[in-house]
Amino acid sequence: MSTTKKVLTTIAAVFGVLLIAAGAVAYVYGPTMTAMFTGTAKFMGTDTPKRYAATVLDLAEQGIYADSPEFAEASDKAREAAKQADSLDEIRPALNDAVQAAGGKHSKLIDPNVEQEYAEMESTRAAVERNGNVAWATVPGVSRHDDIQSYADTLTSGLVQARDNGACGVVVDLRGNDGGDMGPMVAGLSPVLPDGTVLEFVSAGGSSPVTVSGNAVSGGGSPVETSGGKWDGVPVAVLVDDLTASSGEATMLAFRGLDQSRSFGTPTAGYASANTVYDFPDGSSLMLTIAKDKARTGETFAEDPIEPDVQGGQEQALQWLRDEHNCS
Repeated sequence: MSTTKKVLTTIAAVFGVLLIAAGAVAYVYGPTMTAMFTGTAKFMGTDTPKRYAATVLDLAEQGIYADSPEFAEASDKAREAAKQADSLDEIRPALNDAVQAAGGKHSKLIDPNVEQEYAEMESTRAAVERNGNVAWATVPGVSRHDDIQSYADTLTSGLVQARDNGACGVVVDLRGNDGGDMGPMVAGLSPVLPDGTVLEFVSAGGSSPVTVSGNAVSGGGSPVETSGGKWDGVPVAVLVDDLTASSGEATMLAFRGLDQSRSFGTPTAGYASANTVYDFPDGSSLMLTIAKDKARTGETFAEDPIEPDVQGGQEQALQWLRDEHNCS
């Protein structure tokens, strides 16, 4: 064999080995990497119980309690269960235990049927109405399956209209807001929020800000932008209850510490942390807590209820607007 042929044969062999190695790496790590970069795990081949479990547990390493002995123990149990399982359904309970050990009570593995039910559920509509000279903004939970732009536009346009029609105060009603995507919530309320950092997400790797610039929000949930400008200096009463959770609590914290704002109600649900969601081919999803919420006051929240500034409800909120700001 000539020298040239030997070189070409060697190159072809090396190239073949590299292709096989690349394929092996993609097979093992591909689902985790595609989930982290795209939000959806993509498997080369079948998502067997063992591969599915390995991907969920690899992703769970980002959880706020992932360095705990509880997660290490639960992870080992889940991997062992996956070796014996014939279906994905068999390993979901053990995996859910591991996910909650990694991320806390705000984390879970969502079954395919439950995720479909979430997508089909009808949600309360966002709205802004007038109560005398007070603009009353109803801010319900909003899921990633909803029309988030319409949701945000409804809130902003309602507030802008109230501003232009001479309203003197705002009630932001977060009662019953069970969370979802905070991007459209904060963007919708951007007219009554100052520009800059409204809160931060704090994790072992550092902190990242959620910022408002004009009528745009970034860093928290979906990046959303509305239009209409600002309503500077308007007093804002924020209403919460024990069902206000997750992104609802984060939206409450966006107003915390502002001179012209007070919160009223009862302690919240205690899910004030940042989640990321990864989807899987079978229709299931991993919801994992990766950071705690930090208000502009310096307070950090996660699994404890947030106390409002004032105990009470809408009567106390309206009284504050009336007595402190001559607005009714």
